[in-house]
Amino acid sequence: MDVSKKLLIVTFTMFALLTVLLIIAAHTILLSSFSDLETQDTIKNTGKIEQAIAWEALSLDRTARDWGFWDDTYKFVDTLSPEYIESNLDDSTLYDLDLNVMLFVNKSGVLVYPMSVDLVNMTNVPVPEGLLKQIDSGILTTRENTDQIQGVVLLDEGPMLIVARPILTSFGEGPSAGTLILGKYIDNSYISSLEERTQTSLSLYTLNEEMPPDFQEVFDEAASNDGSAVKILGSERVAGYFILRNTNGEPVALMRADYPRDLYAQGKKTLVYIYGFLLLSGLVIGTATKFSLDSLLVSRLITIDGFLENVKKEKDISKRLEVEGEDEIHRLSKGINEMLSSIRLAEQELKAREYEKKFILDSLEEMVVLRDPNFNIRWANRAALNNKDLLKAEDKAPEADSPEAQDRYNIPKPLYPLAPDYAAHELTSSEGKTWLLRSKPVCDKIGNTIAVLETGVEITERKNYEIELFRAKQDAEVANRAKSAFLANMSHELRTPLNSIIGFSDLLYEKVYGELNLKQTKAVGNISNSGKHLLNLINEILDLSKVEAGSFELHYSTFWLAEVFAEVRDMIFPFATSKGLKIELEIDSNLSRVYADKERILQVLSNLVTNAVKFSNENGCVKVKAVQMDGFLKITVADDGIGIAAADHEKLFKPFSQIDSSFSKRYQGTGLGLALVKEIVQLHGGTVWFESEVGKGSVFGFSIPLPGRSE
Repeated sequence: MDVSKKLLIVTFTMFALLTVLLIIAAHTILLSSFSDLETQDTIKNTGKIEQAIAWEALSLDRTARDWGFWDDTYKFVDTLSPEYIESNLDDSTLYDLDLNVMLFVNKSGVLVYPMSVDLVNMTNVPVPEGLLKQIDSGILTTRENTDQIQGVVLLDEGPMLIVARPILTSFGEGPSAGTLILGKYIDNSYISSLEERTQTSLSLYTLNEEMPPDFQEVFDEAASNDGSAVKILGSERVAGYFILRNTNGEPVALMRADYPRDLYAQGKKTLVYIYGFLLLSGLVIGTATKFSLDSLLVSRLITIDGFLENVKKEKDISKRLEVEGEDEIHRLSKGINEMLSSIRLAEQELKAREYEKKFILDSLEEMVVLRDPNFNIRWANRAALNNKDLLKAEDKAPEADSPEAQDRYNIPKPLYPLAPDYAAHELTSSEGKTWLLRSKPVCDKIGNTIAVLETGVEITERKNYEIELFRAKQDAEVANRAKSAFLANMSHELRTPLNSIIGFSDLLYEKVYGELNLKQTKAVGNISNSGKHLLNLINEILDLSKVEAGSFELHYSTFWLAEVFAEVRDMIFPFATSKGLKIELEIDSNLSRVYADKERILQVLSNLVTNAVKFSNENGCVKVKAVQMDGFLKITVADDGIGIAAADHEKLFKPFSQIDSSFSKRYQGTGLGLALVKEIVQLHGGTVWFESEVGKGSVFGFSIPLPGRSE
């Protein structure tokens, strides 16, 4: 399908969808608007009817005020004067006032003069029993001069609109002599009269009779919604409802006013015209848009497509596209022309680079060979061609489909195709040279092997060097074992005379053989201290030699760590006291007994504490702490001394290596202590660590597994 047909389908589809959306929007919005207008109009018209009843109540109230605020009436309630009755209360009074009842109640709440008529049949009737009961209960009697009672009273004879006013003097002054009650039935004749005045069909139902379903549904809504509600009764009618309340303000009746749905029908008719207009507009605009796009866009795109198809067919990138105009399509044609020029230049550059690449690869001494997935040679550089025997050796390799070839070349597809693994093997040429050949699969973006790149480097000299290096390593190992044996033997031979020197010098120092003068005592003390220092050095050398020779043994036993801490404290105390240092020891109360080489743990701890004391500032503090953590015994030794620079961290734990190795170094030592600490802890299956900063002190620690821990 060409662009023109696609454009026709897309254009009319878009305009059809747009028209449908507009129709749906118009239908939803306008019908909703007309429905809202209809509701508002119904509420307005219903309000007029409610207002008419309110005016009726107001008219009754005016009549009650005229009769109740009158000196003659004020006197009549007490005297029941016949003259007042003859002059004002004849048989035509209620007919003239259009009232069903007029009741005079004295200030004691007793009905003193009742009047009741049937306006339809023009006859006198008894006062309704329900009305008399409400008078007796005091509901319809006033108590204050300003009281006003108004509402609809439900009687067995029907609902009656009641108004009551206090009986006062003509000037509206009291005290009240009683209550004047006026009432008018809201009966069929009254409703018919109201229908004629409002041109509306009305219905009334009270709470003491069964209501139709629509009245029952609307009653609660009207009672809670300012006394009114609206309900659609079908496609032809809409009804407005309002509540009639009694003298206490409670709902007692519901009146309905029916109206034709003329406004809504007019809205639906208007929508039909809008639908037709939208459909016609969509069709016209869609057709105009299609022809405009054909002339402005599609025909020019067809020209560009034909030009590109011609270039592809003839493979002639020297042609140029000419499209008139100054818009994006014209710029697109210029871009195509520039692209063709760039392709032509790139083609020339590619040829130049191919020549350059070939020249560079041919100048390499290394072999470079590219094979296809079936291991046939696609390309080889000059170094590879000069060693054809190696290429032939490769050609004599197993067939590509054989398992041997798969193991040799088909490296499994890697997770990251751009970084596949190498396969390497060695071959010896006919000239006796050794070559290291490496194979690397060349993969596409999805990881499929499309070629195999082989590189070869002559490693004859390297192989010879490796052989010589291996022999030198063997000689060095033999020499190292001899050195370790020599150190072990010499250390043993030196310890015996040194023990004698230390022993006899201690006897002389303690004056066992007689008194010595001050210089002799000092000299003998120096001999003893130097001998002990030398003996400690020999012991450390001997231990390190045993570690290197693999003959260092641990003697495990179960002991309390507090015993080791006490020995270390007693051992280091004189040294710490001479510098004014305080040693704080802290052991976790939950720490169980330790199963390890007690003497070696003592050696490790004494070395760390001695170093902490040695490198601490005077009057400082050394903190030793032991805790149990995840099945390990963790011991740390912290000081606030000189600290260790970051550049010197790598020198720690190396035999005979010290941070300050100058001749005039301030702190004495052999550099073997930390090396032995590391070896002893590792033999226990533990680790050693440290943290240090210049001027802020150091923290050295180690951990070993506790008994019962599963490895």
